[in-house]
Amino acid sequence: MKRFLTPALLCAPVLALCPTASAQEAPALTPEQTASIMKQLEQIEGQITKNRGDALGAALTRFRSAMAGDKEAIDLWFACNKLENYDKKDLKATDFQAWKDGQENRVKDPDFPIGLRLQLEYLVLSIQAQDIKDIEKMGPTVAALQAFVPKAINAVQSTMKHSASGAIEEKNPGGRGPGGPRGGGGGPRGGGGGGGLGQTLRQPVKGTIFSQAYTLDQLLNRQDWEYSPLNINGIYKNVILPFYLDQKPAEVPAQYDAMINAELAIRKGTMSETEFAQYYKEEGPDLQWGKANYLLQHKITPILAMADMLKIIRENPTHPKAGGWVKQLREAVNQTQIPTTPTSTEPAPAAPQT
Repeated sequence: MKRFLTPALLCAPVLALCPTASAQEAPALTPEQTASIMKQLEQIEGQITKNRGDALGAALTRFRSAMAGDKEAIDLWFACNKLENYDKKDLKATDFQAWKDGQENRVKDPDFPIGLRLQLEYLVLSIQAQDIKDIEKMGPTVAALQAFVPKAINAVQSTMKHSASGAIEEKNPGGRGPGGPRGGGGGPRGGGGGGGLGQTLRQPVKGTIFSQAYTLDQLLNRQDWEYSPLNINGIYKNVILPFYLDQKPAEVPAQYDAMINAELAIRKGTMSETEFAQYYKEEGPDLQWGKANYLLQHKITPILAMADMLKIIRENPTHPKAGGWVKQLREAVNQTQIPTTPTSTEPAPAAPQT
């Protein structure tokens, strides 16, 4: 026999709104009902916050511990792979062991644990940043990012080498980047990607096996953050530069230079000499234009910024973006010029007679 829900049953949970509200009208809450809902929402929100904090706290503790050494990082990588790719899928323990035995060459690759530990370090920073509401409290996180970026760049550079002819190749091409048994974390070798380690660090940490095993994807939801450890532009534009704009605006030009230098360093270390020369010819002026335009838009030494923009155009008239630069600078000049008072050709009125 089918059972049908009566209006009384529909209205039973929490509120008794139906007797006083038609289908076409918005429900009208009494003060008591409003207070009851708000109290329950507050209690639920508190539990959600606690659960979220417990989950992130547990992940932080485990990740920090695994950052202590290569063995610790590899052990956690195996444990997360077992949980995510075998236990959750109800596969046999012997299946996992067979896969683990097949990873011997990978874990012997000296670059492999380096990639794991850098992933974990950046994942820890990402977790710590989630609940920082006030920008002035971002100082320690910004300082940690400023230390992390050159560390990551140096690590990638150390895995690559230039031949006598200027070509680029990976020192240890036999290993694979951190990933699971179903792929992920590998990628093309050499070139501008920075080999296996470079490809690994260009992946968002939200997609790592560590994040998957600890179900962190939905918990890492801060918008003004960069989740890819080697996205230098994103790290500076989303986190570092906004902090300096708010707290130390006079230091913004130097921080923008640091971003440019870091971007050039990773390119130079992962490209052949010919590739980098071509990249610098095309992108070098654009990087400098980006700095000048950023300073102009945020009203930091705007006159000097426009002078730099004019210099860039003058020195790079054949650049593909030169036409757009001219238009952009012209608009900026028109918007910032001081209005002039019209001069009159009529004689000044005579002084009143006394």
